[in-house]
Amino acid sequence: MKVPSRYGLTINRPACLVAAIVVVLLLGSAFGILVASALGILPLSPQQEPTETPLPTATDTVEASPTQQETNDGMTPSPAATGTVTEGTPVAPAAGTPTPSSPGTGFDYGIQVHLFHLDAQYACELVNNIEFNWIKHQIEWKEFETAKGQYRWEPIDGVVEAAHNAGLKVLLSVVKAPNWARGGVTEEDGPPQNYSDYGDFMGALAQRYCGRVQAYEIWNEQNLKREWNTGRPLSAAEYVELLRVAHGRIKAVCPSAIVVSGGPTPVGYTSATAIDDFEYLRQMYDAGLKNYCDAVGVHPSGFSSPPDWRYPPPYSEPGMRSPGHTQNRQFYFLNTIEGYHDIMTSYGDGQRKLWATEFGWAAIENMTAQPNQNYEYAADNTELEQAGYLYTALQIGRQKGYMGVMFIWNLNFAPARGADDEQAAFSILRADWSQRPAYQTLGVARSTGELP
Repeated sequence: MKVPSRYGLTINRPACLVAAIVVVLLLGSAFGILVASALGILPLSPQQEPTETPLPTATDTVEASPTQQETNDGMTPSPAATGTVTEGTPVAPAAGTPTPSSPGTGFDYGIQVHLFHLDAQYACELVNNIEFNWIKHQIEWKEFETAKGQYRWEPIDGVVEAAHNAGLKVLLSVVKAPNWARGGVTEEDGPPQNYSDYGDFMGALAQRYCGRVQAYEIWNEQNLKREWNTGRPLSAAEYVELLRVAHGRIKAVCPSAIVVSGGPTPVGYTSATAIDDFEYLRQMYDAGLKNYCDAVGVHPSGFSSPPDWRYPPPYSEPGMRSPGHTQNRQFYFLNTIEGYHDIMTSYGDGQRKLWATEFGWAAIENMTAQPNQNYEYAADNTELEQAGYLYTALQIGRQKGYMGVMFIWNLNFAPARGADDEQAAFSILRADWSQRPAYQTLGVARSTGELP
């Protein structure tokens, strides 16, 4: 018997029953049933179905950026972008006296998005459909203050306005100093020579959006030379000084804003181009980290290992997993979050929340034939595994008690950058805006209370 599914497909009921049994056997009873339901193989009651949003029309393709950080121009337009706020008109002026901040928040669900040059309101509706409460957006400082004191607010206004209209909370991650501020250093990306320049920008940003942007992440993966190139050796103490300046400027104009320290990238070694992230976190604490942030950022990537594995893994899968991405604790979600919390506790700061400002699993299935260089693990993960790993990681984070907001990396970089981009495989939407199993599974899990 053929019947229409809720996603508009005609499905064969006996065949679906067989498929459901296979999914349950492969993934386990609870999660298998959840995934089968999300994919329309098993029925859900009407109140359990996530709200559907029509897919956008086909879009023009653009040249993909080769870096791991998102850029602010040249993105593929989605359905025509909605109207933006007029230049010079604040979206959310800092009116009245903001309420004092608390040290971070409780556990919550977030996802990184790219909204520049897209229909920002549509993308925010997609976040609402899976009942996530936060979005993260990266702001490349060099694109928005091209000369000292000359700010280009309009693109950021559009992001903040769309999130506010959708009832979403916002974390802005502010990175990459403009060349005029870097003291002659032009190689890769890095901080300003004078940290007050960054402080000025953060103060202006926080004042403009006080009450509509709830949190700021100060830099990103600063334990890597390509993100923190000063012409000197990497230094956690120098980063904490930047954090101190930014924290003071933000709190001066918007005390309610949450300041999150930049999440280091997981690196299980120290070299001229990187510092082991555990050691870097210790150095941050030695330099006074806990005095200058409300929450500590972490990037607990899982690569091709399940989120409930620890290093060394319980067993190996010869020929199935990329060996280069399994042979160190840096490749394991649990090792990272547990290691950070242990370090925080050793410095008497175990009560502070860890915010996973970026985490995810890449899968090239239904994206592209071959993974990008250095992302070979993306060929190891299937779309169903991506869905299961994200679901399990969120369950683990909620149960740990010390995790704050967890931001999945990412919602829509595949449609924003194209399926061949290295960041696209992490997306929970495909390049044509269709939903991957992860999107469907997370929406069902939130609506049914599996992820409360």
